[in-house]
Parts: sequence; structure tokens; C-alpha cells
Amino acid sequence: MIRNIVFDMGNVLMRWNPDSFLREFFSDEEDCRAVGARLFGGAEWPALDAGAMEEDEAIARVLRDLPERLWPGTARLFREWHLHFPPIPGVNALARELKGRGYRVYLLSNAGTRFTAYREAIPCRDCFDGEVVSAFVRQVKPDPAIYETLLTRYGLSAAECFFIDDMPANIAAAKDAGMAGFVYGGDVDALRRALREAGVEI
Repeated sequence: MIRNIVFDMGNVLMRWNPDSFLREFFSDEEDCRAVGARLFGGAEWPALDAGAMEEDEAIARVLRDLPERLWPGTARLFREWHLHFPPIPGVNALARELKGRGYRVYLLSNAGTRFTAYREAIPCRDCFDGEVVSAFVRQVKPDPAIYETLLTRYGLSAAECFFIDDMPANIAAAKDAGMAGFVYGGDVDALRRALREAGVEI
């Protein structure tokens, strides 16, 4: 029986769209491509998610590889991207509904320590019975260790957990850990159907 619903954050609870972030800070498409490839596509971003690098070191490395004229905008983007990180209303409403029906609700996300700056922007944050954020445990999905951290930290049975993530590899790892799961692609009705098929009363 499913008792625990575990949500990813990016593209599940909040809209992760680097192209949109970039256009808030740069008007030229070539600049957007150059900065996006280096900032979001470089080794530093995953290292931040893994808690393996400090923010100051990460941005310094990124700036060294970009033209000096792009430094101010890139530094602002790095510090402020989360101000343009909108919620996905339907999934947040679903989390509240599940909480109201007696299910426990958890967050399991790959994110850097900047998470503390935007956690309050997640509409359903007050529903969380617990959260595991990669940078603070130095483990990242789909590493099996981060799923085990969630289970042991909160005393959960994997067989009673349903995990929602937008990345197939992360759902595959959750299933390997014994959880049920669903790859969310933007269709809240499909997510509701998957939950019902798993026995969740929603």
C-alpha cells in the first residue's frame, strides 16, 4: 500500500527552463547560447548539486571561460536565476490534495545549496514531511545512495513510496530501490491516473 508520495522539484513542482532564465539577463541569442552552454552545461553545475564545489569557485571558473563583456550578466544570472523559477500549479495542488487525504509528502531533489534561497517559493513546501536535497547529503540521483538516505532518514518502506520525477533514469533507480514511480512529462491528469493505478486514493 502506498503511504508516501515523493516529489522531485525541477519540472515537477517548479519549472526548470534555463533558456527562459537566460533571456531574463541577455537579449542576444548568441550570448544566451554561450552563457547557457558554459554555466548550465559545464561541470560546475553538477558539482554544485553534489555539494562538491562552493558557489564562489563555480562562478569564478565559469567567468574565466567567457568574454569579459558577459561577466556582469552571467554573475547576476548565477545569483538570481531562482527569482525566475516559477511553480507548476497543478502538481503543487496535487501535493496539497494528497496531504489532505492523509498521505505523507516528501521532496527528493538534485539541487545546490542555493535551495535555501528559494525553498519558500515552492507553494506546497508546508506539506513536506521531509526533504532530501542532494548538495546537503553529497549524493545525487540516480545514485542508489540518495534513495537509501531518504528511506533511512524518515523510516520509510520503499514498497510504500511512490516517486514522481521528470527523468527516466531517476525513476528507474527508484524502482530498483523498491519504490513505485512515474516519469512526469507535464500532464497532471496522467500523473493522477498513475497514482490511482498504484492504489492511491486521489
